[in-house]
Amino acid sequence: MLLRISLIVAIVAGIATFVVSHIQVAGRISGLETDLTNTQAQLAASQEAEAKAKKAAEDANARADQLDRELASTKEQLEAQTARANTQQARADRNEAELEKTRTELTEANRNLAAWRALTIPVEQVRERLAQLERAREEIKTLTSENQVLFSKLTQTETRLRVYEGDKEVPPDMKLTRNGKVLEVDPQWDFVVLDLGRNEGAVERGELLVNRDGKLVAKVRISRVEDSRSVANILPEWKQVDVLVGDQVLR
Repeated sequence: MLLRISLIVAIVAGIATFVVSHIQVAGRISGLETDLTNTQAQLAASQEAEAKAKKAAEDANARADQLDRELASTKEQLEAQTARANTQQARADRNEAELEKTRTELTEANRNLAAWRALTIPVEQVRERLAQLERAREEIKTLTSENQVLFSKLTQTETRLRVYEGDKEVPPDMKLTRNGKVLEVDPQWDFVVLDLGRNEGAVERGELLVNRDGKLVAKVRISRVEDSRSVANILPEWKQVDVLVGDQVLR
């Protein structure tokens, strides 16, 4: 009897335990199902938000790319416009310079024309007058060249005469206003041209020392004097080295 009662109690306890366990598991399953439903809803909302964000990002990137292309195109157009503007400005500057040059030439031409008219010279005689002027210039050049030749021959003759005469007279006293220098040298006849003339106190027969870098080069005697220059013969007994253009001459 006791055994039966114990068995019944054990069975009842087992049934109670099973019922309690079933109730707990059922509640837990219900909670898990609720959590699963909430999680699925949150996941769906998250996926939807992610899709919207991705779409917004793609739209933003596409818009940014479009703006970059538009900006690059605008820059190219601006550079092209700037280049055209610079070219047009340079052309305008050249045209302005040419116009100013033309105006200057026109003013000069009008001035020359007025000068010719003031001289009361007919236009048909202008060429003839110009030709006469050119011929006169050529004649002056020829006479100048001939004078130089005659002047050189005269100097050579004077040099030879002094050699033959053995001139030993005392040179005159010269008071030069400055030192001079050698302008030309004739090594064949040993005479030089100096930048000293009457204006500087040079006189014929006056003697000068030729100096280069503080050393004596030669001694010269003036044979011909002009206003701003003179010709002098190199004295052989005083010649140390060849006289050069640019050598200094002093009293």
